[in-house]
Amino acid sequence: PDPASRSSIPTRQSCQFLAAMARSSAHLVVLVFLASLLQLQASCPAGQGYPSATSPVCAICAEGTWSAEGATECSRCPPGTWSSERGALDAGACIKCPTGMWSSQEGSPTPASCQSCPPGRWGGTEGLSQCTACSPGTWANQSGATSSAVCTECGSGKWSPQGAAQFASSCMDCAPGTWSSEIGASAQESCTPCSPGTWSSVSGAADKSTCTSCEAGTFQPAAGQANQSVCMRCAPGKYGPMMGAATCASCPSGTWNTDFAKTECTICPQGRWMHSLGSLRGEGCMPCAGSGDCLPDSSARITIEFVNFPYADVDTVQMEKVQVALAEEIASACSIDNQSVVDLQGKSSSVSVSTDGTVSAFVTEVKKFTANELAARLHTRAFRGKLVNSTLAVLGTVKRHFGAGAISLRPEEFLPVTLTSTTTSVVSSTSSSITAFLSTGSSSPSPSGFSLLGMSSVSLSRNETGGSQHHDEPLQATDRKDFEFVELSGTATPAASLAALLVCSGLVMHRI
Repeated sequence: PDPASRSSIPTRQSCQFLAAMARSSAHLVVLVFLASLLQLQASCPAGQGYPSATSPVCAICAEGTWSAEGATECSRCPPGTWSSERGALDAGACIKCPTGMWSSQEGSPTPASCQSCPPGRWGGTEGLSQCTACSPGTWANQSGATSSAVCTECGSGKWSPQGAAQFASSCMDCAPGTWSSEIGASAQESCTPCSPGTWSSVSGAADKSTCTSCEAGTFQPAAGQANQSVCMRCAPGKYGPMMGAATCASCPSGTWNTDFAKTECTICPQGRWMHSLGSLRGEGCMPCAGSGDCLPDSSARITIEFVNFPYADVDTVQMEKVQVALAEEIASACSIDNQSVVDLQGKSSSVSVSTDGTVSAFVTEVKKFTANELAARLHTRAFRGKLVNSTLAVLGTVKRHFGAGAISLRPEEFLPVTLTSTTTSVVSSTSSSITAFLSTGSSSPSPSGFSLLGMSSVSLSRNETGGSQHHDEPLQATDRKDFEFVELSGTATPAASLAALLVCSGLVMHRI
């Protein structure tokens, strides 16, 4: 043959290669066929599965189980379900336990595995593996409950920290000395302690009214007390004019007291007076110099300390009405015109009221009575009752434990509260700053609740600090009254804010 025809004839090597390829393809076909057979042998029809891994023989799935096509194992029905069907084909054969019941069993073959929710629990849906517990502060004694409505709240005066409680006895009483109006309380903190000045021996008290006030002439400084023995007698030099007092008041100027548990102090005899507070003996009453009525300026300062005065709840209009009403009561008791009662700024027919409920006012043009006679009229239970009734008539509400406590009368010339500048170079700029600050200061109390309105006066001094030494040097002002003794009782400027201003100016404020 020619060379061209010889090139198309297979060589020996190519024939051997083609034969090898044919053998490999045959082997591959055999392997695929064998794999298919193994796969068919490793699966079961729907509703069947291997009894165990060591027994690869398909068997019908038992009750409580099911199997899909091609699976080798029968799957169990989940907790909260059951199935009595053999050879089940899918999970739809698993029947859910009804509401109010539950089951923790896997692969249950019978509805008997579904149990009623026990007391203290409830089940609101089907197929539950566990029931929902009643929350702390509640209890339930019913089985098979289907909603949380079965959980009964602990009553007022009680509390319970326990969830899934089954009995009403799980609700514990608030301890004596405390009370709670809350329903379904879960913590002991819900029980509110009786306030200082009161006590209660009642367990499970549901209202503050169970807190009994200590008698007048006694006091009790702690909260949450459980018996009357905690009410202590006021000491000599002090008195307790009202029930439910947390502290006793010092006998005011012009009075004294030598006994325990007194509700009033003894007034100095006519023509005599004492200016100290808390006096124990009448020997301190000294003759009034230059004035038989002990009112040399025909005026006196009156201070009334209200207890639990609802200052934060009183709006501006109500406060003005309260101030007028109290001025009228003071004028009536002193037999003077309403205009003769002035607040600390000089406004007639009015009084000054601080955030802590302290009322301050001056009575002026007093002609008919001595200081002793005025004190006798003001230091009475009847006058205190009129003050309380007039205040509540304006507020239109009843405030438990609200009352008029200590009342004092101090002979004093009336000078309206003012702050003026001075020409002294060291402090003149500071004085101007103080005046401006007080005129524009906030009317809200300081964080401690203590404002200048509760201070009768302050003393200002210059603060000098050098090295480890520190001392306060009194200011040398042209008019000492402007700086070293500054009347501030009429302002509502927070004391903490003014103190900060003074420190920045190198001054120190002292309460007097």
